[in-house]
Amino acid sequence: MSRESILVFAPSWIGDAVMSLGAVRVLRRERPEARIVALARGSVAELYEGVEEVDATRIYDPRGSDLGLSGLRAAAARIRPEGFEACLLLPNAFRAALFARLASIPERWGYATESRGFLLTKKVPPAPRPFGRHQSYYYLELMNGLGFSTSTPDVRLSATATQKERARALLEREGWDGKTPLVGVHPGATGSRAKIWSAARFGEAARRAASSTGAKVVILGGESEAALASEVATAVGEPSFQLQGKTSLGELLGVLSELSLLLANDSGPMHVAAALGTPTLAVFGPTDPRETAPLGPRAKIVREPVDCSPCLYRDCPIDHRCMERIETSRVYEEAMALTPAETRLS
Repeated sequence: MSRESILVFAPSWIGDAVMSLGAVRVLRRERPEARIVALARGSVAELYEGVEEVDATRIYDPRGSDLGLSGLRAAAARIRPEGFEACLLLPNAFRAALFARLASIPERWGYATESRGFLLTKKVPPAPRPFGRHQSYYYLELMNGLGFSTSTPDVRLSATATQKERARALLEREGWDGKTPLVGVHPGATGSRAKIWSAARFGEAARRAASSTGAKVVILGGESEAALASEVATAVGEPSFQLQGKTSLGELLGVLSELSLLLANDSGPMHVAAALGTPTLAVFGPTDPRETAPLGPRAKIVREPVDCSPCLYRDCPIDHRCMERIETSRVYEEAMALTPAETRLS
């Protein structure tokens, strides 16, 4: 008898992919002998290299025709020969369900969102939004609706040996001696200016944390976040390792696993760091920590309780009070509370 083969269509965003790992682990527990393959966009795929419940990864790449049916057909044709018997659809998009149908996957499981119910063979009524619980439970509710037994979300991540080696090599090229502790700052947040705390304050908090622990500051982010990174570097004052735009996702996993502390906004790297077990302090403003707080044994948030938050706006229409009222000293003190006393300088 051949081994059951299940394709997991992964979320498109890094943070969502992390929060969905609990569902992937439920699938593995309930189908221990199955071959489980993650289908992910190239920007997310390396995340699954350290997830032992996943046997392999395939890239979802409609080859530049992302909005066209022809591109979707071509992407499905590349998957069809593998003969998957089932597809677990973690994204809510209609296109994800259509892809699974075009790939001739007989069993298609997911939330009946975006009028795609007719494409699904096992469909779960969509959970209410806003969900009111952590997003990781949104994915577990899907598994529960599909008839799987669920409990609490397990979103643990590990960087692979190769990812760690590449990260260390990158840091050493920047001048790291391989021993000095590292304090990371990720000052950006994709698609939302309202989620971004002051880069200058991030830099000052990082400078103080690094001074207290004998660490060097590592600045992270994408190529488009160069201006934010520059503000952080100026506030830090001393030479820092500026890795914005220089890391693949795999290298980012490796770098985050090396940090003694990460300061960040509500973002994908925040979720990755927390899942890795890296001490992570996140500044929250317009988003709802009940749904998107970092999950991990050493993760905390800083938040100012104002009447208009959470608003979920991408741009604040008033004075950004949810973020502007968070002082640097408060972030520094909360960061130090995450740092073991024995690592601090006298």
